[in-house]
Amino acid sequence: MNAILGMKTMLDTSPFATIAATRRQLAARKVSPSELLSHFLARIEQRDGDIKAWRYLDKEGARQRALELDQHMGAIACKPALFGIPYGAKDIFHTRGLPTEGGSKVLEGNISSENASVIDKLDGMGALLLGKLTTTEFANLGTPPKTGNAWNPAHTPGGSSSGSAAAVGARMALMALGTQTAGSLSRPAAFNGVTVLKATYGRISKAGVIPASWSLDHVGAFTTTVEDAALVFNALSGPDPRDDTTQSLPYTPLQLREKHDYTVGIVEHPYYAGGDAEIGAACLQAMDALAGRGVKLKRITLPDSFDDACRAHHIVMQAECAAYHRDTFLQTPTLFGAYLQEFLQQGLAISAQAYIQAQQVRARYRHELAALFDDVDMLMTPATPTLAPHGLAATGSPAYNMPFTNAGVPTLALPVGISATGLPIGMQWVARHGNEQALVDLGMLYQQITDWHACLPPLCQA
Repeated sequence: MNAILGMKTMLDTSPFATIAATRRQLAARKVSPSELLSHFLARIEQRDGDIKAWRYLDKEGARQRALELDQHMGAIACKPALFGIPYGAKDIFHTRGLPTEGGSKVLEGNISSENASVIDKLDGMGALLLGKLTTTEFANLGTPPKTGNAWNPAHTPGGSSSGSAAAVGARMALMALGTQTAGSLSRPAAFNGVTVLKATYGRISKAGVIPASWSLDHVGAFTTTVEDAALVFNALSGPDPRDDTTQSLPYTPLQLREKHDYTVGIVEHPYYAGGDAEIGAACLQAMDALAGRGVKLKRITLPDSFDDACRAHHIVMQAECAAYHRDTFLQTPTLFGAYLQEFLQQGLAISAQAYIQAQQVRARYRHELAALFDDVDMLMTPATPTLAPHGLAATGSPAYNMPFTNAGVPTLALPVGISATGLPIGMQWVARHGNEQALVDLGMLYQQITDWHACLPPLCQA
């Protein structure tokens, strides 16, 4: 580990540090769901005054549900991996009987009448919903919440899944649901020192989640470790009759295994050349550590269509977002924040021809990107061009994540260091369409030989 800040005194030694560790405590009957809930509610009480990650906390509903789960502890050995696990959901996931406001005045006071499909799945497995977490307005770039970074509340936690990443970073939940249309999972994960697996487009149902852009949106979950990310992926993924985009990919659970005979392509391209030097150095140091364990490294560039595809992403996102909000926007435009008002106005002006051409560019880019994986198993870039910026008026740049969200390929963001200023540094790996397993294999290895993922923010060290 880096010698900065005396890291060994900062590691999370709680018996509830991860989903996997907590599951072992539940299986051994050392804790009940109600006791576990009380532990995490106490953490929220202690920490969320500084972080402000939670939009709505359903304490009484969670307590009632935990009591119900307590009655099933006799069969704990037969229960799913997420049984009793406390989690939160970004406030664009519909949750029956609870507020779902999307960070916008448009939906102020709205109570959901149904669950998102992933909420239903988690409920069926006995996972324990604590409440809703903050988001930028309708998961776009503008109107960020007043949520602070888990490592330094004066800095942004990123967005749009601001509260979800900050809550897991500050150890107020064992996992939290978020979404990504450009960089709203990977960037906040990097800024808050947590792990996130963004699955292949269509792996996890979007049904019941307020869309930002239908053909770009991905559902995912923040966790502390890659092992936990695999457990959550196995719980959430698979075809859903409510979401046609999930029908072409079969349910393929991830394995926790020892495999690291992989070749990683270190991306060299002008688009990734201007990032923070401290971040770049930490990412290369991480790859050197893996090379010492037999992982092969080679330099690689990006497809010729890369720049055009980045422009196409913006057109598609803007057009689809405007199409979804069109009727409400035309009737009550001032209910939207200033950023989204301009974004939607521009989106409504995009022609059908421009939209179709942009989708054709994306298709060509996906084909060209796929060809890179004939030579390497995955790609590596920094997860962000900068550390978490100071202030809460903006959420940082999604630029380093957007190209791979655009392609719909799986990515893994994980912590690889802490800066001289005490902020986390994240790395991003990218794999072929459908190959989440390679990301998990290498991520598991990396987190076995390092402990950046276990480092506690100062707020959690009291």
